[in-house]
Amino acid sequence: MADLRIVFAVVWIGLQVGLVATAGRRADGAFGFRMFPEASTLKVTLVRELADGRRVHVENGLWTDATHRRHFDWFERVPYWRLDAEMNASYGSAAQLDRLQHALDDVAAHLDGDIETRRLVAEVMVRRNGREPVLHTLVSHERELP
Repeated sequence: MADLRIVFAVVWIGLQVGLVATAGRRADGAFGFRMFPEASTLKVTLVRELADGRRVHVENGLWTDATHRRHFDWFERVPYWRLDAEMNASYGSAAQLDRLQHALDDVAAHLDGDIETRRLVAEVMVRRNGREPVLHTLVSHERELP
């Protein structure tokens, strides 16, 4: 029985060391230590890419389909993102960009009834630790249109 506890302890500590050692490979740096947090901001501009290739800015996260019968709201699925305004990248810019990519894919996958949006695009201006801003463009998966 004592041997089993020793094996368990060695495996447990090995797993913990592995998580800490690989923290830099994860976007959010989970299980890693940062003495000084990243002081970054980002500004997200949401754009719809239509079937004909045009890009249309999404004002306040709301848009209507071509027939004006169905309304779509970005904030129904992603309530915590602010659009067209600078916000803090609480867990670092890489983590927020990764989360935004997942949010784009999720919203695009749930646009039932939208017959004109081919994909969603986020143009993200990232200012990392007070440096010059850098533009990142994130694109959702392409949707099948009728």
